[in-house]
Amino acid sequence: MTFNKSVNLHQPVLLDEIIKFIPKEKKINVLDATFGGGGYSRSILKHFKVKKLIAIDRDPISKIFSTELEKQYPNKFKLINGCFSQIDELIELHNSKKNNIKFDVIIFDLGLSTNQLEDNKRGFSFLKDGPLNMNMGKSKLLASDIVNNFSEKEIANIIFKFGEEKYARKIAKSIVNERKLKTIKSTKELANLIIKNIPKRKSKKIKINPATKTFQALRIVVNDELSELKLALNKSHELLAPKGKLIIVSFQSLEDRIVKDFFNHVSGKRWRSSRHYPELAENGPITFKTITKKPIRPNEREILSNPRSRSAKLRVAEKINY
Repeated sequence: MTFNKSVNLHQPVLLDEIIKFIPKEKKINVLDATFGGGGYSRSILKHFKVKKLIAIDRDPISKIFSTELEKQYPNKFKLINGCFSQIDELIELHNSKKNNIKFDVIIFDLGLSTNQLEDNKRGFSFLKDGPLNMNMGKSKLLASDIVNNFSEKEIANIIFKFGEEKYARKIAKSIVNERKLKTIKSTKELANLIIKNIPKRKSKKIKINPATKTFQALRIVVNDELSELKLALNKSHELLAPKGKLIIVSFQSLEDRIVKDFFNHVSGKRWRSSRHYPELAENGPITFKTITKKPIRPNEREILSNPRSRSAKLRVAEKINY
């Protein structure tokens, strides 16, 4: 897999808000579980008393943007390439018997990196023509596999469930009809198909591009994003030090519901069965307290400078000190 090695285009979202939750008075261990372009890691290393900052990213492109930090902070910073669902195993490989790190801060930024979106070869964006890929790394499935090989019913269910797209059946039918004529190979081909199947009167009222929800759904399934998130959240507790902060930025409603449900369960606010967390018991130990009663959103100035931040939601919880 080859990557565009151009300038790092990614702007970290809600950075000013996030750093307010990071301890300044002591030396800290930090786990940046979604390194991306390295915006959070870079700022934390520069402005805080860091003992160790370990970053994780499933995308091999992250190595391009970590090299500078590894040279600048050789004893403080390390990047590990892997999925954050294996967060405990990845950290265990790094730890030794004499050095079992617990983290004062764990950060998840669940959005796509601008570096991924702007590289048309990755196939994440409907605004750039490229192959139907959408693989963040570590996935054997591509968006083209779903679009060209899955049944009409399977495609419709994916678009409806993971994109919350009301025109899912219509879009799926159009995809299947089109692929009977020729293989659907590019993002532009798919985006144009989707746009044709959303009524013009509706598309004019929609603030986002009509292809957004379908592309989101395909990307989620290709990378198994929701299952990855659930596993990572459950594993984060054991990696945090007492009073450690779990800081999460989400960008779409399915992710945010999972994070909100998780925080509610572990903080004792609500013990109930959940379609996102069916495996959790009706009751259990209270292990976190929620710091953000409502999600923090970007201000107008940030949205103007970085339009992709507009849908971001920041939630923070703190591990209870036993």
